[in-house]
Order: sequence, then structure tokens, then C-alpha cells
Amino acid sequence: MSGASTFGPVERLAPVGARLGEAPLWLPDRKVWLWLDLYGRSVHRFDPATGSDRIIASGFSEDLACLVRWTEAEALLVSVRGFHSLSLDDGQTRRLNCPIELPEGTIFNDGKVDRHGALWLGSSDAAEAAPLGRLWRIAKGRVTEVAAGFTVSNGPAFAPDGSAAYFADTFARRLLRFALDGSGNPVSQSVFATIPDEDGYPDGMTTDSAGTLYVGHWDGARISRWSPDGTPLPPIPVPARNVTSLAFGGDAMRTAAITTAALFPGQANDPGLVWHGDLLAIRSAVAGLVEPQLMTDWSP
Repeated sequence: MSGASTFGPVERLAPVGARLGEAPLWLPDRKVWLWLDLYGRSVHRFDPATGSDRIIASGFSEDLACLVRWTEAEALLVSVRGFHSLSLDDGQTRRLNCPIELPEGTIFNDGKVDRHGALWLGSSDAAEAAPLGRLWRIAKGRVTEVAAGFTVSNGPAFAPDGSAAYFADTFARRLLRFALDGSGNPVSQSVFATIPDEDGYPDGMTTDSAGTLYVGHWDGARISRWSPDGTPLPPIPVPARNVTSLAFGGDAMRTAAITTAALFPGQANDPGLVWHGDLLAIRSAVAGLVEPQLMTDWSP
């Protein structure tokens, strides 16, 4: 079940032309997708039952970073410099206390919740020029620095049994693997894979129920796949230059929603790449996993 026949064709769910689509998130109780346009500073809601995509929150004073499940009524929305609650009912937001004091010149980027309910959150150099970024794990209010030295951080994703975390050191074109103990704390770090220059840069990622790692490629028009032992599997071509992230959801958790970005200055267009900035999807014969809920609270 590891070949291309495992997947259906890539489909376009919403032709929205986002500047920088990111952070697709399936809400299993509401049966809808949330996703972000980071530079458009907006939160989107896509309903697969009706095929409609609409903006539910916008007008933020800074770019956005990531979005995770939190409570039945709210998601945690992270902007480049702060934390916010997002009402799942009406899209209203409120600023929260941020448990991390960002080093000067850095911004929050990608983040996800592990199998123990802890938030893993990375940062990047705002100028994308120096290895100033860090990776933190926030578990019930306790902040632990996991690693540092990244120009741009992306991911993470987690093994289904909670034994490992994966992370993209994007500009170094490396995928890192952190072995985790029974409480989800990192105990060792290793290079899981390296990405050839011609394949672009590793960006957002997820895993399926078999433990396969899926990685979107910025400037690579693909999703790479890796078995848990690090063996590369056939990639999935995507008709968009910048593939930013993906996540499983939908009926039986067999749909992977894929976010993409518009072409950036200096990027060459290709006649076969036409869905820049759109929300895409692919059907998989192997089911994914519901993203865990964050088990940490922050007060306003």
C-alpha cells in the first residue's frame, strides 16, 4: 500500500488564491476544515458537505502562524508574536497570555499538539537570514526548549504511538526525528532525512495511522513520504509550486487537505502548476489520525 495507487488524484477544494495557506485542521465534531492564510491574516472555514469556503476571522494586526485544537468551543490561534483564542461558533478572537518570550528578531511559525496534549511550537528568524529559530514543547504550562539553531522551522508531526516527533529544519533541508519517552518528553535527536536541492524545501507535515510521514515541499510541487524507518516512499505530485502543509480528516479520516501558497518573487511558473494558493485534497487508502486537543490553559 505504499505506491501511487494508494491515492486518488489531487483535487481542488477551494479556488481562493491565498497568499500563504497553512495549518489545515479537521474538526471532527463539526465536520469542517479550518485553515489559515498567514499573510492574508485570515482564518478560513471549509465545509465539505456544501463545498463552501468562507473567512471566519480577519483583520489581525500581525501575520498568523498556526492553529490547533483546544476545547470544544475554541481553537488556539498563534500569530507571529502572540497567542489568541478563536471561537469556533462565531470566529471571535481574544488575546491570551503568551508563555514564551520570543528572542528579538524572531517570530513564531508552525506548531502542532502531540499525543500527550502538549504544544510543540517553532520559531524562525523574521528576516530568514540567520539560525535564530527555536523549538519548544509546552506541557500544562511548563515550557521546555527542545532544540535551537533554525533559520526557518516547520512541522512538527508525531508517530501514532507517541514514540517520536518529526520536525523540518527548512532552510537546511533536513528532517529531524526526536525520540520521546512515555510522557512525550524528547530524549534524543537525529537527522531522519535530507532533501535534495531540486526537491525544494521541507515545510508542514503529518503522519497517517501506519506511521508514514508526509511532508509538503515549498518550491517543490510535491508531498514526500517516508516510512517510520526513514525509507523514502514515492512522492505525491501536487499542481502547485509551494505546498505548505497537510492534515488528515473527512469521512473515515481518509482525506488529506493540502494548503498551498501563491508564487513568490523569483519563482518560475510552470504550465502544469496552476493551483497556487488554493485549498487542495487527496484521498488515501490509509486513514489518518485526528489531531489531539491541547491540554494546556492560558488566561487572557
